[in-house]
Amino acid sequence: MAESRVSNWRTFGRQQAFVLSAFLCFGLMTFLFGLQLGRRGGSAEVGTAPTDAVSTALLQSLTQPAARQGQFEPDPLESFMEVYEHLRSKYVEPVGDSDKQKLAYGAIKGMLRELGDPYTRFMEPKDFSSFQSDNEGHFKGIGAMLGIDQDSYKIQVIRVFPNNPAAKAGLKAGDYVIAINGESTSDMSLDVAVDKIRGEAGTTVKLTVERPEGGAQKIDPELIKRLRRDPEAPRTDPAPVIGKTKEISITRSDIDVPVVESELLATDVGYIALGAFNEKSYQQLRSGLSELKAKGAKGFVLDLRNNPGGLLNVAIDVTSLFVKDGAVVHVQEREGAPETLNVKPAENVADLQLPLVVLVNHFSASASEIVSGALQDHKRAQVIGETTYGKGLVQTVVGLSDNSAVAITTAKYLTPNKRDINKKGIEPDVVVPLDLDDKALVEGLTSGKPRDAWDPQVKRAIELLRPKLG
Repeated sequence: MAESRVSNWRTFGRQQAFVLSAFLCFGLMTFLFGLQLGRRGGSAEVGTAPTDAVSTALLQSLTQPAARQGQFEPDPLESFMEVYEHLRSKYVEPVGDSDKQKLAYGAIKGMLRELGDPYTRFMEPKDFSSFQSDNEGHFKGIGAMLGIDQDSYKIQVIRVFPNNPAAKAGLKAGDYVIAINGESTSDMSLDVAVDKIRGEAGTTVKLTVERPEGGAQKIDPELIKRLRRDPEAPRTDPAPVIGKTKEISITRSDIDVPVVESELLATDVGYIALGAFNEKSYQQLRSGLSELKAKGAKGFVLDLRNNPGGLLNVAIDVTSLFVKDGAVVHVQEREGAPETLNVKPAENVADLQLPLVVLVNHFSASASEIVSGALQDHKRAQVIGETTYGKGLVQTVVGLSDNSAVAITTAKYLTPNKRDINKKGIEPDVVVPLDLDDKALVEGLTSGKPRDAWDPQVKRAIELLRPKLG
């Protein structure tokens, strides 16, 4: 009997244990189900199958870690990859590897556009190749230099090289390029616009240009009224320009950019124009100055009008031709003290230490402002003309693995006296305005007459030089 009671107790104990275990397991699954729903902020519908719901909740709770709300901020870059994966799996048209580059480049351009800095930009491989050609001083195109107007963010003609297709077709400095072959430039980067204008010699490109009336920009008053902006306040948004619109067809050709143009004026004044700061600039400028000196020049007029800038190291070399020592420019990065870049004594030429005047206008930018600002601060030259463009920023070009590149604004520069000229420009010592639409200037450019016979800024420069020539 004792053995029988023990056996019955064991049987009863097993039954109790089974029932208790089933109860606890059901309770655990119910708890986990509620926990999972609580995490998701959801609610179970009446009438759903409890077994399937509990099993699913249990599986998810065992395979997914609990959310740590408030502990970590989500990474937006993960969202970018999530969107890309959703496009690959859900978009109505197939998104394959061939679309990957287009989507990635578009995302990069959009990311940079959000910075609101027109100079921080992405260059696709072909755009980067064109950029490098610019710095080498040779390309196929129309013979014009483009830039971005800081007030309107429009693509603007900065310089038209003489005796090239653009000049022959009637394109002028100051024109706004609003369409290229019928395609609007309103949302087009500068590099893309340049690439579309360039092409094989003998082919034609049609530009739709807007020419500001009176040679000066006028902002659309209706736009100002609609945006409720102060008409005197600096603009930060694209703004239409009131002017005459015309279409110009230009046949492309091989363009060898004339970096330096020179002539002897009034028997003893050497006039020399520097069109850009590229790899050819320093040596050609030095040779041109020496040739003018050999012809009898006792002073120089350095023309930086319509020069959009270029390489920083070339600006230092050019300044070093005229200044013996001291700072050329201070470069201020995001953190730390400014870095001072000094004159290179080895580039100084004793024979060229003659009286000097520098000509500038609104389209003198970047490296042109570094040179004119340094010569002005060192009192090496008087600056004549109009207030310069006001681009006091330094871009660093970073090549990427697929031969594309990104130009990033990494610093601002200050003149030797630590003047910040960004969006302000270099104020000339002597203001002499020059009207782009002056008929006499157009005739003078095509007449073959000496510049001092028709260019009022050159004429004024010679007047200032004359007492110093001895």
